[in-house]
Amino acid sequence: MGKRCKLDVDHPNFRKGDSPSLLDGLKKLVELVGQDHALSGWVNHPMPGFKEYQNKIWKWDFRPEGERASTRKGWRLYALVSDSNATEPVPAIAFLCYDKDETPKGDHPSFLAKALKKFLAESRTADAEERFKRQITDEGKIVSLCLGCCEVVIICAEETAVISAEEAHNCNP
Repeated sequence: MGKRCKLDVDHPNFRKGDSPSLLDGLKKLVELVGQDHALSGWVNHPMPGFKEYQNKIWKWDFRPEGERASTRKGWRLYALVSDSNATEPVPAIAFLCYDKDETPKGDHPSFLAKALKKFLAESRTADAEERFKRQITDEGKIVSLCLGCCEVVIICAEETAVISAEEAHNCNP
């Protein structure tokens, strides 16, 4: 028997559409992987060329409610699993879902890495917005203010530098 998994499909940055049949299918998938992730067509997706994501991207194929494809399940969901050896249920955060008829062509690991990087960047920005207030100056620089201690964290034109400074900021309210 495989591990139980807690699949989060409600993360605010997970864009899944609003089709009632898709939402029902996702709900059933969450219930199924909660019992045993291997019951649902689970695969630990290989990521050649992206060792930082190796064994961290899991995928499931599932069928939305009402879909009657006789040959295969028509939807694919990818989730980030930071620690596959975590205490059960293993936490997984859905970051990409699509109809398998719309599977991207080409270098699939690169496509997944790009989708995951975007998802993580949006997540960090959302977290930062809760702890920091950002404003843009007339010169196009970003001013980051810590909402906990009301100190200016950084004034910089590079968003990556702002993110790094916010992550490193030790708030002393």
